[in-house]
Amino acid sequence: MLKKMLFPLVVTAFTTSAFAADDIASDPRGLIEEMMVTGGADAIYSLSGSATFIDEEQIAKFEITDINALLRDVPGVYIRQEDGFGLRPNIGLRGTSSERSSKITMMEDGILIGPAPYSAPAAYYVPNISRMSAVEVFKGPAAIEYGPHTVGGAVNFVTRAVPESEGGELNAALGSFGFEKYRAFYGNSFEQWGFTIDALHFGSDGFKELDTGGDTGFDRNDLNAKLRWHSGASARVYQELEIKLGYADESSNETYLGLTESDFLENPLRRYAASRLDKFTSEHTQLQLLHSAEFSDSLKIISRAYYHSYERAWNKFDGFINGVELRTVLASPDIFASQMQILQGEADSNRNSNQRLDLTNNDRSYEVNGVQVEAKYELLTGALQHTLNAGIRLHNDWVERHHSQRGYFMTAGELVFDDDETRLPKALNRGEASALALFVRDEMAWGNWLLNAGLRHETIESDFVEEAGAGANFSHTQEVLMPGAGAFYHFNDSFGFLFGVNKGFSAKAASAAPEVEPEESVNYEYGLRYRNKETRIEAIGFYSDYKNLLGRCRISDPCSGEEFNGGEVDVFGLEFNASTYLQLSPSLSMPISAVYTFTDATFATGFESGFDIWGDVEKGDQLPYLPEHQGRIQFGLNSGRINSSVAINYIGEMREIAGSGDYEEAAHTEALTTFDISVSYQLLNDLTLRLVGENITDQLEVVSRRPYGARPNAPRIIKASVNWLF
Repeated sequence: MLKKMLFPLVVTAFTTSAFAADDIASDPRGLIEEMMVTGGADAIYSLSGSATFIDEEQIAKFEITDINALLRDVPGVYIRQEDGFGLRPNIGLRGTSSERSSKITMMEDGILIGPAPYSAPAAYYVPNISRMSAVEVFKGPAAIEYGPHTVGGAVNFVTRAVPESEGGELNAALGSFGFEKYRAFYGNSFEQWGFTIDALHFGSDGFKELDTGGDTGFDRNDLNAKLRWHSGASARVYQELEIKLGYADESSNETYLGLTESDFLENPLRRYAASRLDKFTSEHTQLQLLHSAEFSDSLKIISRAYYHSYERAWNKFDGFINGVELRTVLASPDIFASQMQILQGEADSNRNSNQRLDLTNNDRSYEVNGVQVEAKYELLTGALQHTLNAGIRLHNDWVERHHSQRGYFMTAGELVFDDDETRLPKALNRGEASALALFVRDEMAWGNWLLNAGLRHETIESDFVEEAGAGANFSHTQEVLMPGAGAFYHFNDSFGFLFGVNKGFSAKAASAAPEVEPEESVNYEYGLRYRNKETRIEAIGFYSDYKNLLGRCRISDPCSGEEFNGGEVDVFGLEFNASTYLQLSPSLSMPISAVYTFTDATFATGFESGFDIWGDVEKGDQLPYLPEHQGRIQFGLNSGRINSSVAINYIGEMREIAGSGDYEEAAHTEALTTFDISVSYQLLNDLTLRLVGENITDQLEVVSRRPYGARPNAPRIIKASVNWLF
């Protein structure tokens, strides 16, 4: 039923010009304001909720292509590395699970960008950072109108706006392990029209070393175009319409297979021969329409329509067919010496035994479409200045899975197909979800107070159909009302206090069993802000009271079911963010910034679980993959045309399985400290040369043992780039 409502609302959204209003000037207001959700860097200070704004300069300073590296600048964000390049990031906010970023709302220009955020929220697609002009991260009551996941918060990727005059950029970078990045951007405006073209390619030969040799790197391509129109001087209603088209693809020789502990100690960058044929390919297309109409100085309506499709196939080693479970082999390599020799290509498979290798192609298709309309209205009631926001979103997405298995023998270090084409699919199913979301928010200015009260309502209808095997079919209806409120009090122009509370919600996927409940929480935050011309300081405490934590399995996890509940959880934390600018001399300045997060996340109830990273939980056990301490300190020296920066990144040890007591007695990752440097030289006013070193001490640690075996962070990488603005 919800799907049938999409088309008429699209038509309504783009016929608003029939309304009359006072004449407005014809100068473009810039739809960039509507693509941002925080209002920009300056607006963050007075938000009655926590948010971080990362601008284009911060992205360019370290030639960042990895979203994991960029988000180290944001307190309250948890990253679990997997491949070292950030190709498929695992991001969590304020205690939410980081697994495939499935508990956060991800947007591009204010529009949901995940492959299927309702029916299958695991995000195997993330926009390329290199083409963004800003990244916004917002949490607590500030995120309530940007569902469907409001437990932790949301991330919004902001693309470059259409320029008001002709301009462009060419960027080229080369680096270690065959790294290369090329970007070309051009835009122009004339009379009422404007456009941009943005092309990006980057990739690497990879830093992993296959036993039998071969490429372990990746290539990504990204092409985007925008066309903008705005009304003229005689229009009774000022309007802007923007159409954005995008295409992105990836080919990466990535694997789920890690190393045994002893092999990691000997060579952390090694990769076993059994993963020789592992390869991930994907294609992403998007069409977005953004329309803005100003009927008066106090009334504005913004409409968005979107369509995205995503195709991905991951052909990867998945263990032994009818043999010993892969995790067991990697955990006890001495006991399963023959299987280890086969993984390493040092022994041939016995064709009469269970030493046949399983290569499974996880082939999936996703599609998303929807429309959202938002109205902004300003009015005055007595001493209260109101800014009212109300909106509706109709959304539909689906995922189709076709996971096919092929058998191989290890023969003389090569994988040889066993010629068996009769195997049934491991998975053949379809999940679909339709959602109706409504929100209203009133931001009220009253003296030194800025008050914010909001309400969000979601109705989600989903279906899951198992087309192979004896699996069950499910139909769900989830309905939730999420209130939230916050306040900011500024004692003076420099100092203020904030607090807020909101109900958090994370929907269960279409494939979840009927007995699984969606995740709900009550989230609290409170903090102080200070700023003057040179210095900004923010300290925010948060507490999230989870009613029923939701766990999500990967297809590779030994779980009975895709999702299940983990009871009550308490998450306490502190986020600290500070920056200052010291003028050492008329020609020399020193910018300094620091980010720190403390987190204490424990189960408030005990239970037995078939989820491998929870296991049998006792009350008081700590959640896995949440470091107690993490932070980043960055300082630089700027002198005329030469700018330099040094960053120290720290992430504390993390449990890999829920538990309590001494870390050393349980599965965990060690603390990791890395150093990055950046030196740039402005050769001409529009030409900049830059040298970047990532992890310059070449510190390598186990950052994860999921899905299969120990995996390292990226080693030392040196990059050199040239950037020309024209």
